[in-house]
Formats: sequence, structure tokens, C-alpha cells
Amino acid sequence: MNDDDRTAEALRVALDERAELVEPGDRLAEILARTAPSHTAGTRWWMPLAAAAAVLAVVAGVWFGLPDRRDGVPAGTESPRPTASATSPAPSPTAPSPSPTPSSSASTPVGQPAALPVYYPAAIGDEARMVRLYREWLTAPGVTRDSDERTRARAAVALAMGSVPVGTDGYLGLWDGVDLVDLAVTTTGITVTLSGPGPSTFPTDTERVGVQQLVWTAQAAVGRGNLPVRFVLADGSVALFGSQPVDRTYGRPASREEYHEDLAPIWVTAPTRGQVLTAGRSVTVTGEACVFEATVSWQLLRGGAVVDEGFVTATAGAPDRGTWQVPLGTLDPGDYAVRVFELSAEDGTTVSAETTMPFTVR
Repeated sequence: MNDDDRTAEALRVALDERAELVEPGDRLAEILARTAPSHTAGTRWWMPLAAAAAVLAVVAGVWFGLPDRRDGVPAGTESPRPTASATSPAPSPTAPSPSPTPSSSASTPVGQPAALPVYYPAAIGDEARMVRLYREWLTAPGVTRDSDERTRARAAVALAMGSVPVGTDGYLGLWDGVDLVDLAVTTTGITVTLSGPGPSTFPTDTERVGVQQLVWTAQAAVGRGNLPVRFVLADGSVALFGSQPVDRTYGRPASREEYHEDLAPIWVTAPTRGQVLTAGRSVTVTGEACVFEATVSWQLLRGGAVVDEGFVTATAGAPDRGTWQVPLGTLDPGDYAVRVFELSAEDGTTVSAETTMPFTVR
């Protein structure tokens, strides 16, 4: 995947996310008033409509020329550039490898691997006071961009329940001993059938997040937004982990300001895990955050040593979830990691949330 491919992938996701924020209203009267013929306008009344049509044609051309969106998570929670495989750090440069090219679906090569958004729980901060979700982009054998939504969702959920990806630290495997029996997708919801309920050994909130792990993963892989998810337990049990009932449907939080109930406070969305960047080109780190006063601290590490550091302000502070970016400039070839964290507002030294993302410049 070259830089042009990644740019197209980023544009595709950004457009989709922004589109989800649009709330249409009734502006017919206003449009008619603006485009109505007048004595001064003469026959030029049609020009605004022509201009609008031209803009629409351009937008449609860009939109439909981009690859299909495979991740339907609401705006602000999903980011481009999938990378790693389920068994090893991703090869260059970003995911999947190979990854979608910026062409129409008609010209997309058949059999091209699909990037699957998979969520994993991890304890947050020095005090590990809670468990929240991070997202990885993985590929699965036999799953391509031509695969149907059920195939993608089955593969993504199976990855979420399996071993954590190589090269990640701190991710928790909450579904040990439980198998994915089936997954069905209809126009009204997703049904996940599991072999059993899972162990009843975790705190209740961790068990809740474990269920949400599969909810976010299945919904994102299907790509149709907050589609209700129902669970069926093949052994006849009535509650996941013993505390989360199966006689109800599950979904993501209703608003961005509630995403902190499920998602880790800080994500790095680019570079992605194991990404190989081209030497001589400027590097920009991007991510999402739900932190106090929107303040995110960062360090650039090489060989474990800090080579650069600073802080950045996200576009929104807690409880909302904002985005942030740090331009690092041109880096020498080598292996790097970016550590992004929040310091406690109480003492200024305790790390209340953090994540580290390794990448290579070559």
C-alpha cells in the first residue's frame, strides 16, 4: 500500500464519518427562494442549480471512486490505515497487506485481503482502575474485500475471541474456552451464537466490556452502524460471564460523550502497529482522546530512549472524544515507537491512560 493508497483510504473513512454527522433538515423553501427567477437575474436563474449539480457530480465521483467502507463505527471512533495480521506485526507499509487501492469497486482485484477492525480490552493506566477497548486492524485467511458482511463479521469476532495479536502488550483474553458457533446478519440485527457464557471470574464492569468487545467488532465488520446485537448461548446459559443477560440486545453507547464507557481514553490511529514508513517523508502521528482538558502528552522513542516529546490539545475534552495530531517531521531510518499518555489531574505524575504504537522508517 503506497502513500496514495493510504490517502485514499483515509479520505474514504473521513468522508463516511462526516456524513454520519449530517442531520438533514427541510430547506426546500429556502432553496426555491434562492433559485427562483427574477427580473434582474433574467435567464441566469438556473446557474445556482447547475453549480450545485456540478458539485454533486464531483462529490459523487470521488465518493463512488473510493473503495467500499468496511467499518461502520460512528464518526470519531473509526480511523483508516489497517495494519497487522492476526499472527504477526504488519508488513509495510499499512494494512492490510496488500491493501485496498483507490479505485472503483469494479476494478478492485478479486481476492484482495480485507482489513478487519477488531477490538481488544486492556487495563487502563498505572492503577489499572478499569478495562476499556482498543482497536486493531487485522487480516484473516480467506477473507477478502469481496467477502460478504457475514463472513467478515464471523472472522473479526473469531479474532477478537482468540489470541491477542503478536506485538501487543496488555490486551486481555476474556473469552478463553469459548468458541464462536455461528454469526448471522439480517436487515434488523446481528445474532452471535457462542458455545458457552465465558468464565465468571472478572469484575462486573470488565464482563460488560468483554461483551461490548464483540458488539463493537461485529458492528464494525458488518459496516451498518449501531445494528443491534443479540447473543445466543448453545449450552442453554442465560447470561454472558454470568452477569450479562442474553434476553436483551446490545449496542454501542448512544452518543460520543458516552464512548468512554467502552473505549480506551487514548488511541493512536496512525502510524498503525508495525507500519513501515518511507524515509525522507514527513511523519505525522494522529489519534483520538477522551481526556481531562483535552491535553495529551506524547514521547517519540527509539531503542527505548526518548528522542522527542511534548503535548498536544485534542479537538474536544472529556467526556467528549476528540482527535489530535503531532507532526514529527522527517525521521532517520530506524525502529520507533510513539507513546501517548494522560497524566493524572490530581498529582500530575500518575499515568491515568496511555498507549504505545511501534513503527519503522525505512
